[in-house]
Amino acid sequence: MSGPRCLALLLVASCATPSGESVIFVTIDGFRWQEVFEGAEERLLSKQEGGVHDVPGLRKSFWRDTPEARRESLLPFVWGKMARDGVILGNGKLGCPMKVTNGHNFSYPGYAEMLCGYADPRVDSNRKVPNPSITVLEWLNRRPKLEGRVAAYCTWDVFLSILNRDRCGFPVHFGPPVTDESPGPRRDLLEQLYTDLPPLFGGVAVDALEFHAGMDYLKAKKPRVFYLALGETDEWAHEGRYDLYLHAAHRCDDFLRRLWEAVQSMPEYRGRTSLVVTADHGRGDAPVEWKNHGAKVKGAEFVWVAMMGPPVAALGERSSLEGLTQSRIAATLASLVGEDFPAAIPQAAPALPLR
Repeated sequence: MSGPRCLALLLVASCATPSGESVIFVTIDGFRWQEVFEGAEERLLSKQEGGVHDVPGLRKSFWRDTPEARRESLLPFVWGKMARDGVILGNGKLGCPMKVTNGHNFSYPGYAEMLCGYADPRVDSNRKVPNPSITVLEWLNRRPKLEGRVAAYCTWDVFLSILNRDRCGFPVHFGPPVTDESPGPRRDLLEQLYTDLPPLFGGVAVDALEFHAGMDYLKAKKPRVFYLALGETDEWAHEGRYDLYLHAAHRCDDFLRRLWEAVQSMPEYRGRTSLVVTADHGRGDAPVEWKNHGAKVKGAEFVWVAMMGPPVAALGERSSLEGLTQSRIAATLASLVGEDFPAAIPQAAPALPLR
């Protein structure tokens, strides 16, 4: 077949199967795979072991008779939308564990591994030292079709170092001032809230503030690669407050819903955008180690990832998969916008299976 008819068919085919042209990447700091796949853990729904202030109220919100019902009550968007239309990896009980490879099992090394594609031995603490390696976000921002189309909104001040804001070439936002992309009165309100809300944790902004500031930037600038780093789950777990940990995760799930609904309402994103959600590290088991993570905490090396978008097959919860590592996320993000990160960074791990 040749000529005008062939050209017409090619044009129809290209419109019918849009490629993943943009990606939204969200991390939920220290959120355990156990809650992702099984929902609230009953042993921690107590004052003694979970620091819960209102046990009946928390059970009403998140306790159900089956793991499937519990996880859907905790993460309705992840399980009602992402797992239905995409794929979710990391359920160790189904033979699908996903592991951190840096050996430290805490934040900076975890973010460096997922964003650089390999475990860098030079990154071994949470100190505010500029990342010596190039993240996939920085690399994508240097690609001709993506230059100036990358942005990050983060709730932890160490991200200024993780993403190497002085070198990376794209906006990395943490705390005030809010960028001019927020409408005037709204910008003023967000900046006032950064000042007026009590400082719950050192160097950590409230998730909701960065979410709203980031949403304003997304709507105004329409970046093709957008990163939102959320962190309250890890902070409340360290405080031993299982109730606030669960509520923080539930809010993160709703932030995902609102992000997705926003991009689906914009023609620049609709049908052309992928969403990737993961965590930087796991945590230990109840009754004590769930509060902690690190090299000496058994189980803190296990993480998870949920993905959906045009290039991602609707395979749901996967089982019996080996070789899933945190280091494969960088190449995955690049592949979702049509770029080959390992070709440029040979030490980077390959992309995760999308089909």
